[in-house]
Amino acid sequence: MTAVDALGSARSSGPSVQDLLATDTRPVPVPLLDHAAAPQGRADVPKARYASPEFAALEAAYLWTRTWQMACHVDHLRAPGDHVVYDVAGQSLIVTRTRDGTIRAHHNACLHRGTKLRTEDGRVASFRCPFHGWRWDLDGQLAEIPSGWDFPQIRDDPTRSCLPAAQVAEWCGFVFVNPDPGAPPFERYAAKLIEHFEHDFGLQDRVIAFHAVKEVPANWKVCMEAFGEGYHSLATHPQILEFAADENSQYSIWPDSPFVTRFHNAFGSHSPHLGDVDEQQVADAYLAFAAKLPKGAVPVPEGAAARHVVAEVFRGAMGERYGCDLSSRSDAEVLDAILYHLFPAFAPWAGVGQPLVYRWRPGATPDTCLMDVIRMAPVPDGAERPDPAPVQRIALDQSWREAEGMGSLADVFEQDMANLPRVQAGMSSTGKATVTFGDYQEARMRMHHRLIDRFVLEGLADDGRDRSEVERFLVPDG
Repeated sequence: MTAVDALGSARSSGPSVQDLLATDTRPVPVPLLDHAAAPQGRADVPKARYASPEFAALEAAYLWTRTWQMACHVDHLRAPGDHVVYDVAGQSLIVTRTRDGTIRAHHNACLHRGTKLRTEDGRVASFRCPFHGWRWDLDGQLAEIPSGWDFPQIRDDPTRSCLPAAQVAEWCGFVFVNPDPGAPPFERYAAKLIEHFEHDFGLQDRVIAFHAVKEVPANWKVCMEAFGEGYHSLATHPQILEFAADENSQYSIWPDSPFVTRFHNAFGSHSPHLGDVDEQQVADAYLAFAAKLPKGAVPVPEGAAARHVVAEVFRGAMGERYGCDLSSRSDAEVLDAILYHLFPAFAPWAGVGQPLVYRWRPGATPDTCLMDVIRMAPVPDGAERPDPAPVQRIALDQSWREAEGMGSLADVFEQDMANLPRVQAGMSSTGKATVTFGDYQEARMRMHHRLIDRFVLEGLADDGRDRSEVERFLVPDG
C-alpha cells in the first residue's frame, strides 16, 4: 500500500515514488523509504487568513513568537562579535557569537526606550544604543549606562538589566531561533528532520554559494504553498512534464513529528498527463533542460529506463564538478526534488550537488512577503572554507533573473511569480470566501493551517481571550 492508497483508492496512473525507488540502481537511503500520510480532512480554508490585517496580527503575536525559525548560518558568525539581525513579523533578534564561542540570540531593543540596537549585520565589540548610549556585552549583560545614578531600578537588578534572550539551536550549519523561552527544544520540534538528515543529504559541511531574498507581492502562505506541491506543474511549468512525474509526487506527513513534512517529486519519469512517452524522449527533455544537451546526445539503450541513464550522466558530471565520488549515490538523490518543510517556513532540499534551501517571512502588509533562496555547495577536498555568498536583495518590482548566479532556476521561479499576484488578488474576492485544497496533493497545506490555528488558540488561551474572537478565521473541523 502506498502513501496515496492510505488516503483512499483515488490516485494518478503511473509509478508512485515508492515504485520508482524500488527500481533504483543503487541502495536507496532509508529516510526516503520512510513515508506516511495522515488525512487532514476536507474543510475549506477561509481566504481572510491570507488577506486580513487582523489575522496577520494574530500570526505575529502567536505564531512567529513561538516557533523555531532559521535565522542564519554559522559561517555568518565565525568570530566573537559577528552578528546577524533577524527580523520577522515585528520581532527583531540579534544572533551573535559571544567571546566564549557560543551563539546567543537577544531581543534587539534597548531596555531604556526601546530603540533598535542594531539594524545591520556585522561585527562589534558590544551592542550600544545609538540614542542614549546604553551598552550591552555580547552575552547580553549590561555594561554601561550613562548617568547610571538616575536608573537604580535597572542598574542594580540583573533580572531587568540583561537583554531578554531567545532560544538558539544549530543544525546542519544553520542557526535557528525561537523567541519563546518555554517552547519545546529544537531537537524535539524537528525530530524527523534531524533523524533523516543523519544520512548525508547534502547540507552537512556545505557553504552558502548563492543567497537571494526577494520581496513578493503575495502573503507568505500563498508564496510558500506555491513551492509545496507538484500539482501546479501542468499549467505553470509545462516545459518539465516530459521528465517530471508531477501528479505522482509523494507527500509525507508523520503524525509523530507533526512539524516536519516532505514533498518528493521524481525526475527522469514523465508526467502521467502526457500518456505514453518514449524513454529517449524523457532523457532528451531532461538533459536539454538541465545540461543544454541536444537530442540523442545520450542514447537510452533498448529496454533501459531514462531515469537510470540520466542519473549515471549526472553522477559523473556532478562528481567531477564538485570533486567528490557519487558512485554510490542513489538515482533519487541525484535526480529528484526532495523538499522537506519545517513548520512554519523553512524548507531544505535533500540531495547531492548544490541543494537549495527556502525560507519565507511575512512582509510589511498581508499582501507581501519575503522569500529567501539559498544554494549550498560542497567545499572541494583540501580547499579553504570560503566566506558565505553575500545576500542579494531583489525588490518587489524586480525579477529573480536579476539575481546574479541563479541561472536557469530563475525562469522557473518567474513562472511561479506570475501566478502569485493573481492568487493574492483572488483572496479578496467575495464570490467564494474559502480556499479548497485537494485531499492528498495539498494535504500538507491544510495541515499547516491547522498548526497555525493551534498556535493562535494556545496564545489566546494564555492571554485569557476566547476563541470566539477569531472563529471566522479558523479552519473548521472535518
